[in-house]
Amino acid sequence: MRYLPLLLLPLALAACGGEGTSISINAHSDDDDNAVFAMNNGAVSVKSDGFEGSFKVPNIKMTAENFDMDGVKLYPNSTITSFNVDATDHAGKQKDEGKVTAAFSSPADLAKVQGWFRDKLTAKGFKFNEKGNGFAGTTDDGESFTIDLSADGAAKTSGKMVIVGN
Repeated sequence: MRYLPLLLLPLALAACGGEGTSISINAHSDDDDNAVFAMNNGAVSVKSDGFEGSFKVPNIKMTAENFDMDGVKLYPNSTITSFNVDATDHAGKQKDEGKVTAAFSSPADLAKVQGWFRDKLTAKGFKFNEKGNGFAGTTDDGESFTIDLSADGAAKTSGKMVIVGN
C-alpha cells in the first residue's frame, strides 16, 4: 500500500513516558485504496485494505521540533496535543487533496506567541492576514493555512494550525 510510510511516520517520533499526542491519519484514494491509523496514549489501531489490527506502543509526544509548515515551526517548547492528517489520492490528472490539523499548547502568553508567528510568517514571505487572535493565508507553496490562538492562563497559549493543500 502506497500510504504505509505515511502511516509509520508517527512511530518514528516515538518518545517514552508522559502523556502522548493523539494522532490520526486517514488516507483514501479514488481506487478504494484506503487506510486509517489512530493512536491515543499508546493504543494504536490500523485498518487498511487487507489488514486490520491494534497494538500498544510507547506514547508518542510530538513537540515544536517535530513539526513545521514550510519552514515555520511552532513557538519553542510547544507540545502538540493532537495531530490529524486527511489525504485523498485522486486518479488521473485531478489534484490530490490533503489537510493537516495540529492542536498545540505554547508556554508563553498570547501576545508573545502571536508576535512569534507574525515574525516567522513575514520572514518566510507568506501572504497572510490577521484573523481573530490568529492568522490566515497561503504558504509559498500555495497551501492555505489558518492559525487560531487563544490565551490559556497568564503564561500559556492554546492553538490550532490547519494546512490545506490541493
